[in-house]
Amino acid sequence: MRTVVITATLIAAAAGLTACTEEQAYCVDLAGYAASAVNVDPQNPADYAKILEDAKKLENSAPAEVKDDWAKIVTIAEKAQQAGTDRVELARLSKETGPAVTAYKSIATHAKDSCKVDVPELN
Repeated sequence: MRTVVITATLIAAAAGLTACTEEQAYCVDLAGYAASAVNVDPQNPADYAKILEDAKKLENSAPAEVKDDWAKIVTIAEKAQQAGTDRVELARLSKETGPAVTAYKSIATHAKDSCKVDVPELN
């Protein structure tokens, strides 16, 4: 019986360390994103293509609290990348930035509270 208790304790401790490590990895990735996204305007669809790869990485590593928010950022960034320099398509896409801007604000709040990282503010 004692072996079962010790094994269960070790498994629980390992799970706790893994969760902490994953959160720390997300925070490190987020800090890197913050440094590279300084000149990105979240209200300008053309700028989303600049952050697409970082956003995908963060979507994959994000904690549950902001995972859906990163998914919204990735979705609009992919659409912006597909639009390329097509001004008509980018203008149409600019009408869809509302949910992405809201998601970005949620990410920024979480980043500051949980990771002590300041992401660039909305213009």
